[in-house]
Amino acid sequence: MTLSEALEPIVGAALARGVTPGGVVAAGAARGRDELVAFGRTRSDDPSAAAPVAADTVYDIASLTKPVATMAVFLRLAEAGAIALDTPAGALLPELVAAGGERITVAHLLGHAAGFPDHVAFYERLWAGDRAGAASAREALVRMAGATPLAAEPGGAARYSDLGYILLGAALERAGGARLDELARALVFEPLGMVDTRFVDLDAPRAARDPRVAPTEICPRRGLVWGEVHDENCHAAGGVCGHAGLFSTAGDLARFARAALAALGGEPGLLPPDLARRLATTPSAPGTTWRLGWDTPSGAPGVTHAGDLWPKDGVGHLGFTGCSLWLDPARRRYAILLTNRVHPSREGTGIRELRRAVNDACLRYLGGAA
Repeated sequence: MTLSEALEPIVGAALARGVTPGGVVAAGAARGRDELVAFGRTRSDDPSAAAPVAADTVYDIASLTKPVATMAVFLRLAEAGAIALDTPAGALLPELVAAGGERITVAHLLGHAAGFPDHVAFYERLWAGDRAGAASAREALVRMAGATPLAAEPGGAARYSDLGYILLGAALERAGGARLDELARALVFEPLGMVDTRFVDLDAPRAARDPRVAPTEICPRRGLVWGEVHDENCHAAGGVCGHAGLFSTAGDLARFARAALAALGGEPGLLPPDLARRLATTPSAPGTTWRLGWDTPSGAPGVTHAGDLWPKDGVGHLGFTGCSLWLDPARRRYAILLTNRVHPSREGTGIRELRRAVNDACLRYLGGAA
């Protein structure tokens, strides 16, 4: 059975239920070739404008920005000695003025263990023109995040939070001497041949929209969000942030997955193996599934978005727009799902079930469970 045949009933049911207009699945294993399966259409709000999803359809990958850009840039800069896990975040971020912020390290930011609340709607202030005394909305977002009162003691527990990655992206820029999109392009995307992976700078002159981009939500303020970041905080700050903003294709993410698997397998390459493995295996706080830059599957049956078959020593990440990336380092396997499940509205349901079924089907196709 081909991967397409294995996925056909799964994606067919998801399309029928309106979970997503369409998507792309990519899967691969060591010494095997990548398999890509596209399904559905790019949008559902306007059938006359909808195109069939192709292998090179570009998706807003939301929080996959965190491992694919921000964590990967950290690895490259750390290898060069510009930053380290134990670097105090405040040494690079004078904006970090929250009480207790002096105890936050880069490792805390990577592992969602800095103690920040999970989400703050900074975009409401930014869209209203509040700049928190900064020269730009982008700088203002970092100031706002750094002044947010902590909800927990740094290192005491993991709490998934965009605020830590907003600050981490800024810290990497200070350490690397360039903006995050420039660092990611030079240090990660270009060396790996990820030609379709990019941030969209909303403050730069706008080029013609790439017709391959799948739109996301119909927003009351912005209308159809198409070719610009869906995440409101990132949008209000100009589109280039450490927590969101990246657009990519399944083929490009397969290149990243193989590079990450090589590093986690101890092979020399673009990403430093020892540090990459340390990040993927170090719990960010007691009793959490979170590692440094990655999540791991929950041990409770029926819960994890990775699917019940995915090995518990695997690592991965989700994206709010309907994307996911899971790696099985011990067996050199990966599974990627890209969708725009927030189109036309984020109120849709069923993405967890789709992710679980797709990941289980990919694992069976690649050779079964661990």
